[in-house]
Amino acid sequence: MNLARRNPGWNKNDRLWCEAAYTSKATLKRFWARRSIRRETFIDICKAVGIDNWEDVVERSDRQEKKPNLSHTTFPLPDKLPPVRNWVGRSQELNTLKSYLLNTDNSPTPTTAISIVGLAGIGKTTLASQLVRELHREATPFVAAAWECLLSPTGVALPCDRILDSLLLSLSNGEVTPAITAHEDCLTKTERLIQLLKNKPCLLLFDRLETVLTAGDARKAGYFAHEYSEYAWFFQQLLETEHQSKIIFISRECVAALPPTLTRELSLNGLDTEAALKLLQSFSLTATDEEFTQLAHRYQGHPKALELIASSIQNDECKGEVSTFFQVQDWLLTQEIESFLDETLSRLSDLALTCLCRISVYEPSEYPLTVMAIASQMPEVALYELKENIMRELKRRQLLCYTPDWLSYQLHPLVREKADRLLKQNPEQVQTAHRQAYQYFISIPLKPESAWTEIEDIKSLVRAHYHAYQGEDWEEAERVMSGLSECLQFGDAQLQDSFQDYRDRVQQNCPNLWHLSKQIPVLPADLQDHDS
Repeated sequence: MNLARRNPGWNKNDRLWCEAAYTSKATLKRFWARRSIRRETFIDICKAVGIDNWEDVVERSDRQEKKPNLSHTTFPLPDKLPPVRNWVGRSQELNTLKSYLLNTDNSPTPTTAISIVGLAGIGKTTLASQLVRELHREATPFVAAAWECLLSPTGVALPCDRILDSLLLSLSNGEVTPAITAHEDCLTKTERLIQLLKNKPCLLLFDRLETVLTAGDARKAGYFAHEYSEYAWFFQQLLETEHQSKIIFISRECVAALPPTLTRELSLNGLDTEAALKLLQSFSLTATDEEFTQLAHRYQGHPKALELIASSIQNDECKGEVSTFFQVQDWLLTQEIESFLDETLSRLSDLALTCLCRISVYEPSEYPLTVMAIASQMPEVALYELKENIMRELKRRQLLCYTPDWLSYQLHPLVREKADRLLKQNPEQVQTAHRQAYQYFISIPLKPESAWTEIEDIKSLVRAHYHAYQGEDWEEAERVMSGLSECLQFGDAQLQDSFQDYRDRVQQNCPNLWHLSKQIPVLPADLQDHDS
C-alpha cells in the first residue's frame, strides 16, 4: 500500500486520496493505525491507488502484522436517498458535518440536529446525500437511516402524518406499517418514533424544510407556517426529547424556530475554484484555464448554474467553446436558472422584494454595501423595521449575506441579476433607486482635497456620478463630474496613477461603468509632475 500511494505522489492522509476513495482523513488515519474500518471503505482506499486485488493486501497484512478489522456497514442506505452526480470538492464541509454528528469537535453540548442551508441549487441535497453514503461506509454508531423530502409533487408540503408513517416503516425494518398506525394520531405516532430513536441510534434527514416555513411575512420568516403546526410540534419533540439519534434538516431558508442550543447550522456557499474547475472540465468543454476560471468566478461556484451553463455551451451555437459563450452571452441567467430563483423570490414579503430590487443597483464589488446604503433605498420604513424584519428576512431566505472580510453585504450574482431584471420592469423605480443611491454616496464625508492621493479617497464621488447618470439626474451628474475633472487636472500625480489603475479595473470588471471612466480626463503627460 505504501508503494502504491507513492505513485500518484500522495501522503498517508492526502486530501486527494480521501476524495478518490470517497472517505475522510479521519478514516485514513484509522486505516494506517490498523483500527476498525468498513469493508467497502477499505476496498475503495485500495482502488483509489490502483490496487484492484485488495484481498491480496489483506492476506499479506495478515501474514506480516495484525489484520485490519473490516467491519460491515451498520445501516442500509435509505430507499429515498437522492443520487449523487458530478461530485467534486466539499471535503471541508463533509468533515464539519461529521464532527458535529459524531461530536468529535469536543463541543461541551452534543449536537442533536444540524441544518444545512443555502441558496437554491447550491448543492445542499447533494452534500447531505454524499454524507450519508460516507457514513454508511465508515465506523459510526448509526444502525438505521431515513430520508424524507417534505415537498410533494403539487408544490406543497406532504402531510406530517404521512411523513411519520414513512419514518416508522423505515426505522422499524417494516415492523410498524401504516396498517398498524391507521387509527393513530400524530401524537401517538410521534411517541412511537421517539421510542425507536431511544432504542437505537438513527440518522434522520428532512429535505426541503422551507416548504413548511412561513412565506410572505418578513416578521415570521424562518418560523413554521400556521397550517403546518403539526410539523412544528413534531420537530420540537425530536429536538427536546432525549434519545440516541441525530437529525439533519436541509433547507433553502434558515430555520429560526429551531432551538440554537441543540442545533448547528452549516451555511453552504459555492464551490471553491479548484472544485468548480473540476466540475466544468467534466463537461469536455474547450477553454483555457483562464476561461474556465472566469466562468467559475462569474457564477461564484454555484454548482447547479455551472452544470446548466456547461450543458448550454455544449449544445448551443457555442459548440463547446467557452470563448464563444463569452462573446454571445453577457448575462448570467437562463430560463432554467431563473426558474429555481423564482421559487425563492415568490416567498418574499412585498417590502423585502422591493428592497432586494432597489439594492440591486449597487455594485458591492466596487464599494461596500452597508446598512445605511440599504436604508437609503427604503426611506418609507424605519431603520428598526428595515434591520429587524426586512433585512433579516432576506438573510434568512439566503438572498443577502454579510461578508466580514469585505465589511459589506453581498448579493449573489444570480440574485442580483434577477432582482435587477424585476426592477427594470418599472423604469420609474430604476430612476428612483439610482437617485437614492446618488444621495447616499454624495453624503459620505471625504478627506480634504489636499489629502486625496488614491482612488479610494474619491471613490464615493465616482459612485455618486455613476448613479446620478443612471438616474438621469443630469445636473447632479455634471456637478460631480466638474469637481472630479478639476481635481484630476491639477491634482496629485499619485492619484492620477491610482485612477488609471481604477479605469483599467472598471473596463475589465464593470463594463456598465466604462462610460464613466471615458468621461473623466486623464492628466496630460506634460502635467504629470505638476505639484498641487
